[in-house]
This record gives sequence, C-alpha cells and structure tokens, in this order.
Amino acid sequence: MLFQLKENHLKNKSNQQNKSKVQRFKAILSKVKYVAKNMVYVKNWSKNRDDTSNNKYSNSLVPKSRSFNILMGSFSIKIINDSHPLMLKVKELRQKIFFKNSQDNTSDSDEFDKYCDHLVVIDNSVSDDFVVGTYRLLFKQNNAFNQKFYSQSEFEISSLFENKRKSILEAGRSCVHEEYRDGRIIKLLWRGLATYIVNNKADLIFGCASFPSSNYLLFNKSLSYLHHFHSPPKHLRTYPVKKMEANFRKIDKKLLNAADEFRKLPPLIKAYIRVGAWVGSGAIIDKKFNTTDVLIILESKKILTKYSQLSFKKLH
Repeated sequence: MLFQLKENHLKNKSNQQNKSKVQRFKAILSKVKYVAKNMVYVKNWSKNRDDTSNNKYSNSLVPKSRSFNILMGSFSIKIINDSHPLMLKVKELRQKIFFKNSQDNTSDSDEFDKYCDHLVVIDNSVSDDFVVGTYRLLFKQNNAFNQKFYSQSEFEISSLFENKRKSILEAGRSCVHEEYRDGRIIKLLWRGLATYIVNNKADLIFGCASFPSSNYLLFNKSLSYLHHFHSPPKHLRTYPVKKMEANFRKIDKKLLNAADEFRKLPPLIKAYIRVGAWVGSGAIIDKKFNTTDVLIILESKKILTKYSQLSFKKLH
C-alpha cells in the first residue's frame, strides 16, 4: 500500500512536471508570437518589407525597380505615380502648403506630374491615406535622351548633362504637413529618397529650393552667402534663366558672418547644405508661387552616407 501511494505520488509529480513544461513552452511560444507580431525590423533598409502587392492602393504602373513601401512604426514611405488614388491627397497637400493664402480650391498640378514618381509619407495612425509629406522625383537614366525637367523652366542646367555616363534625378515639389514639422517627416522623406537613389543608381540629384517671398531683396545677404560659401565646382555650374533672374547685389564675402547667415536660411536649404549640397549661381523670381528660388545640386553618395542607415530610434 505504501509502495502504491509512493508510485501514485511519483506519477502525479511527473504529470505536474510535464504540465509545467507544456505551460512554460506555451508561454514562451506566446511571447515569440507577440515579439514577431510587434517587431519593426529596420537595421538594413534595403531589405525592408515591400507591401505594395497586398496594399489596396497597389501601384502596378510604377516599374518594380522603382516601387517600394517601407514601414517605420506608424508611418509608411512609398512610391506612387500620377494615376494612383493617393495623388489626390498629395496634390491637396501641395496646394495647402504652396498656396496657403489662396482662395483657389483647386489642387496643385502641372504637366510634369504624369512623368514623375511621387515619394509620399503616410501617417497610418490617422488613416491609410493621410499624406504628411511628399517629394516629386523625375529620373533620367544615363542612356535617356530628350528628357525635360521642371528646373529647366527656371535655370540653365546643361552642365549637369555633360557626363553621359551619369544618371540624374530631379527632386522637387517637396512639402511637409504643417502639423508634422518637427524633423521626423523630412528624415523619412530622405530615407525614401536614399532608397530610390540606390534602386535606380542615380549619381546626381538636383532641384529647386525656395525662399518664402518673390521679393528677393529680402534675402540679399543669404543669397550672397550661398554664392560665396556653397557654389558648385566649375563643371557643375548652373545659371538662372535671364527673364526670371533676381538681380541681387552680391555682398563682399568679408562682410558676411557665415554662421549667422546659415542660421537664417529656410529649413530645407539648410538641410541640403548639411549633407554637402551645392547651390547654383544666382536665383530666380517665381511670381506664381511667390518665392525666390535657387538650384540645389547634390552628389547622391553624400545623402546616402547619412540617410541609408537611418534607424527608427532616431526618429522618436
């Protein structure tokens, strides 16, 4: 009888141990599932998940090499084209930012949109079509001919095409939602830009950037500073189209405080300069947008050095 009790005790103990092991295994499995479900892997951006095939806004008309959808927390960074449903939101955002004092309820659009890829950032925590940032990208491969760019309406840029072996990318129409201007979205846009550059092997990036008034005399010191401190090398020199040129008086370099003038620059121009961009000669008056524009020129390797390894932690 004593032996039977002992045997029963051992069986019960063994059953309890087995149950305990099963419970521990289930607990571990549950944790693994939770971690897998909630993980955002961003260490190597070139291996980021591409959800375009499952997205309700799938963008089949964008060539596969140029299309991507990077998930970073509550934000999506993706490439769309002009026929995509999200373009209505993109053009509405551009209208609000570029013409915020206008009574015109139309959306910002022009003839270049249909030839471009459009880089967008979406805040999925609001909705899956809430666009908070955008860039318009027009890519010219090294073997492409007769490609026209928006910047050519403002600047003489033939020097950028002289090296036939280089592929170039125009990045323009950049804007960020007014409630998201804390640096996060421009970093995400540039993260997407870096991805696009690598996918397409773009060598040189250029595009117009603006001062917030067509009265260029307000920016005389800033324009002089850019001329003296951030001009491109001779083989990349560009010039304003004469009929739009802002004929500002260049202030002597010795009379400028470089640190002070840099601080006064518009945020986007400052951001470009921080990654090593040059600014072409002169400026133009854009009365339509009520801006004074300069041309930014940037070697792609400079933006890749900083933004290709941008991690999620740095954004929060």
